[in-house]
Amino acid sequence: MTILRAAALALLTALFCLPAVGQPLGGGSSQSGGGSGSSSSGDSPPGTWFPVETLNDGLPPPPDWVDRRTPQGAVESFLDAMSSNAPEVAAHMLDLTAIPPEEQLERGATLAAHLDAVLDRRAIISWRQLLGRPDALNAGQASSAAMSGEPRRSLLIGVLDDGDREAAIRLNRVKPEDGDPVWVFSQRTVSQIPSLYDQYGPTELEKSLPGWLKRETFFGPRVFEAIGLPLVLIAAGIAGWLTYKVFAMLSRRATGYWSRVALRAIRWPLIIIVTTTVILALALEVLTVSGKVASVLTPATLIAYVIAVLMFTMSLLDTALNRIVTLDADSLSDPENSTVRNYATVMTAARRATILLGCLVGLGIVLSSANAFRSLGFSLLASAGALTLIIGFAARHVLGNILASLQIAINRSARIGDLIIFEGVFATVERIHFTYIQLHTWDDNRVVVPVSHFISDKFENWSMESGGKICWNKMTLHQHADVDAIREAFLDLADDHPDVTRDDDCKALVLGHDAFGITVRFQYRVEDANKVWATQCDMGERIMKEAQRLESETDRRMLPDTGIGDMSD
Repeated sequence: MTILRAAALALLTALFCLPAVGQPLGGGSSQSGGGSGSSSSGDSPPGTWFPVETLNDGLPPPPDWVDRRTPQGAVESFLDAMSSNAPEVAAHMLDLTAIPPEEQLERGATLAAHLDAVLDRRAIISWRQLLGRPDALNAGQASSAAMSGEPRRSLLIGVLDDGDREAAIRLNRVKPEDGDPVWVFSQRTVSQIPSLYDQYGPTELEKSLPGWLKRETFFGPRVFEAIGLPLVLIAAGIAGWLTYKVFAMLSRRATGYWSRVALRAIRWPLIIIVTTTVILALALEVLTVSGKVASVLTPATLIAYVIAVLMFTMSLLDTALNRIVTLDADSLSDPENSTVRNYATVMTAARRATILLGCLVGLGIVLSSANAFRSLGFSLLASAGALTLIIGFAARHVLGNILASLQIAINRSARIGDLIIFEGVFATVERIHFTYIQLHTWDDNRVVVPVSHFISDKFENWSMESGGKICWNKMTLHQHADVDAIREAFLDLADDHPDVTRDDDCKALVLGHDAFGITVRFQYRVEDANKVWATQCDMGERIMKEAQRLESETDRRMLPDTGIGDMSD
């Protein structure tokens, strides 16, 4: 199956929450005949067997050790016969009804040998799921399953790619008129053996190897695989290194901005694709490695392709992000850059969403394309199975933070570059990551806040709306102070200060008085939130100096001088 077909299949399954696209090797079951080539009579009980007139009349009687009563026994007998170099015995486990009796012995042995080669190279048989009872009834199956408590007459052993379609390897339970019911590879499976062998059988290179190179090693792979796989990795490494050198040369010669961007965007993805393709071609097409090795290589290469595509997409997004907006928090915090802050926040959220979606799609492609994991696929993400619940429970905090970070980007409660007060700390939102928010505080430190904690607590956002901020300084004046004079002086200060806007909010209000003096609040508007704190300090100092000046010029007390001794009097 091509990557395009796998991606489409994974996406459709995720959208419609359908069951997995295939079955695990040795696990599936169906009540359909799967192309057995036998028609069930109307009076035969469903799910028991397929009645046939005769079965393999052209073969001699099978040896006594051949057990075709159960699915497990049939597969074991087939593999035992092939390991004993007895393909004519293994032919008894094939439904040869479509072959003339006089040709069944010769062609059956050939087909059995070819099927054994296909299974060895591309199939991983799950013995736990090959049932050892004649009716193949799965007593341990959940009661909610469609075939719970029902006998089977057809079992799906595996699914393999056969050109532009998939080929199902099935065991059918058939009963000849003059014999007992037995389990054999279905007639449809037998008819597909030649095309599967042409695709997955030994290559000309393997056929030319001496016999000792085809023997299995003590750790599993055959001798030529143990020798060839390191050579394949070395060849892939050389191919990747040459690709890197080509890009390095092109980068030195590139002069335009977009040519450099393009080279930077496709360099590492193309290196990964070239390296992976070399491994895939040499291991699966030249060496034709066994099913155990292929079951590891196929998902690994698919993961590499997904990573390459994801890296390319991320490179394009990062280039667009750097081209359109700046991520410098100091520049973004400028009140004039409100729109830029929106762009920066949305684009970084799009980047995170793309990574998340790419990982999910990549996982679905890998699981739905690897025969060893046919039962998982994208439906794992949508099902309510135990494994999904366990994973979801374990990762609930991480997933919650990821979704919360996307929520912040959607509702724009905090944007990159916004000035906020969070838990009493004045800071600038510097980065919004998957699971945490990075704040740049006024003293040039960094505060890392989990996203879930950030959105669950209230905070002040000084940059959410334009129009500045009303600032104030509270001062205690003498009981006999001239409030009107200090008010006029304050208004003159507001007119002269470059960061203060003189409007209706600019006032000097008497809040009250006590034994210490009169409490006056001087309030004014500052348009630039970045300059609020500095302006407050500066205005407080200027008001104090004006009060001192008025006191010296008018000889009227403006500032209190009451101490502990005066209060005791």
